[in-house]
This record gives sequence, structure tokens and C-alpha cells, in this order.
Amino acid sequence: MIKAEGLNKRDLILADLYSRENYMNGKYRAGQLFGLSNVDTLIKEKDIFFLEILQVRADSADKIIAEAESQGKDTSDINVMKELGEEINALGTPIHRKEAIMTAVFVSLQLMAYYGIAIGVWGLVFKKSFWLFGLYGVIAGLLTSLFSAAPVVASQRTKERIRLVVDGVGSMLGKIGIIIGVLGIAALIIRLVFF
Repeated sequence: MIKAEGLNKRDLILADLYSRENYMNGKYRAGQLFGLSNVDTLIKEKDIFFLEILQVRADSADKIIAEAESQGKDTSDINVMKELGEEINALGTPIHRKEAIMTAVFVSLQLMAYYGIAIGVWGLVFKKSFWLFGLYGVIAGLLTSLFSAAPVVASQRTKERIRLVVDGVGSMLGKIGIIIGVLGIAALIIRLVFF
């Protein structure tokens, strides 16, 4: 018999998931719980971050199943478990760390483009190089992303949460870049018309 101390983190998480009562009695499968109902996908999974998310999901599933049983629901009934499965799956679709990191990179590139163009326009307002000011804008967008948006986006664990955070970044930090650019265009028009 293998001792728990000899297992790596991935194997410990898998052992925890496989040893749960609701996994062994087939309730995860009956409820069609995303990520927990199919043994084959769990065995092949290498992403520790994703497995940790599934572990948290299993905790939530066990709690919801226990609450249903305490209310007198028959969780051995497949229809009851499908209903509970819908509730559990509504908590959010887990994502892999790679997906969260790629989304953070995309958000960073988007902010860099917004700020690069917006501040580049100000270069034209001051009769300087659009490209030099644009480079300053790209650096400002990168720093803004590194110190605020990217870490938050990369730490999200469900598709729904990451979508909300990306929307928030776009409506907050992205709009600031757009406003800077619009003000720059207005200032450029005023300079060209009146000066």
C-alpha cells in the first residue's frame, strides 16, 4: 500500500476525489457534474490548478447533496441528482490555468493597443512623433495591465468569473484609454483649425 506522503499533489487530489462517498456511489455521474462524472478525463488531467478547482467543486457538490438529503430528497433518484447537478454546474465552468493566462495576455495586449494609440495621438497634438508617444502609451498600457488587470484575470477559476473580470477591465481601464484618445483627437482638431 502506498503512503500518502509518497504521493505528489496531483495524485493526492485524485485520491481525494476518488475516495469521496458521492463519487463512489455514482452520484457525481448521475448528476452529470462537469469534470467529476468522467473518470477517464480526471486520470489524464495534468493541470494541478484545474484539479484544485474540481476539488472545490466536489466540496460544493457534497455540501449541496447533503443539504438535499437533510431536506428529505432521495438523492439515489437519478432525476433528483440531475436537478442537483444543474444547480452544481451553475456554479461555473472550471477553466485550466493556461486559458486564464492566455486571457490575461489578450487583455494586456488590448490595453497596450488602447493606450498606445491614445497617447500616440497626443504626440501629434504636441507636434512630436506619433510613434514615440505611442511607445510611451504601450509602456503605460503594459504597466497598467501588469499591476492591475493581468494578475486578477489570471487568477480566475471559472469561465463566468473570467468573463465578468474581462468586461470590468474593458469598461474601466479600456474606457480610460478611449477617453484619452478622444480628448487627443479633439485637441488635435482644435490645434489644426485654430493654430
